[in-house]
Amino acid sequence: MSSVPTIIGAGLAGLIAAHAWPQAPLVEASPQPRAAHRALLRFRSDAVSRLTGIEFRKVMVRKGIWAEGRFQEPNIRWANLYAQKVLGHGQLNGERSIWKTEPVERFVAPDTLYEQLLESVNDRVTWNQGADFCRHDLLVSTAPMPVVLKTLKVVKDDTPLFSRSGIKVYRFRIPGADVFQTVYFPERHLQVYRASITGDTLIVEATANADYDVASEGAVNNAFGLHWEQAEMIEQVDQKYGKIAPIDEALRKQLLFKLTHDHNIYSLGRFATWRNILLDDVVDDIAAIKRMLKANSAYDIRKAAS
Repeated sequence: MSSVPTIIGAGLAGLIAAHAWPQAPLVEASPQPRAAHRALLRFRSDAVSRLTGIEFRKVMVRKGIWAEGRFQEPNIRWANLYAQKVLGHGQLNGERSIWKTEPVERFVAPDTLYEQLLESVNDRVTWNQGADFCRHDLLVSTAPMPVVLKTLKVVKDDTPLFSRSGIKVYRFRIPGADVFQTVYFPERHLQVYRASITGDTLIVEATANADYDVASEGAVNNAFGLHWEQAEMIEQVDQKYGKIAPIDEALRKQLLFKLTHDHNIYSLGRFATWRNILLDDVVDDIAAIKRMLKANSAYDIRKAAS
């Protein structure tokens, strides 16, 4: 069997993987290229930059929590309100980023990251083609785990195992700005839950079931010290897979192992592995997959995956 995989998905995770396997073909269900991920995108390290050859910028990011008309310190109340807000349906699980408001160094990709990643691998992408997960060829899949499991009938269609919530992302241009800041909005009456300025781009993330309303706009402007006329709308994007709720960790690993051991599918990325990670972690996961590909037994695969 060839050691060169077929990569399922030409989103960010799939395009990063294409740089790690420079001969691998990519299969994408969408009919044409589209930058589906338009929410906040920062990196803890320059690992993706080094792998892809795309230059990132190292910056200091400042964070805060805006509630009751002023900045607040992290506490259990704000964290729980925020978790229920981003996951929807009153769910309260998983550690959310609102707990960490201290200044941090991050690496920022250019706004054209998706386009640059695609440009160097586009001749390997087959568009408008669904993945055949049953064929037992070597696959590196970035497709959402519940989609793959249901296709292979590993879980039933009515299994209430995976929970997610979509988000709406609004992007604005702020002429003359060059700062890196994030503000969390945990209060229930606001549709926005997080807003960030990255360079001169204001990225507002809101819950999927409502628009970016006047109250949310006012809260964002107050928190950042902006006037509404300063921001010029660039685009609005609906992301079907915005936030995911964690599942039992032992079960998650068991399902991933089953996909690998029984179906020769190696899962890569946040939604394929169903855990809240950053794109930095995709590089580490690629290394883990390459270790698993060299493994000779089920035990070795589990050990490499860990």
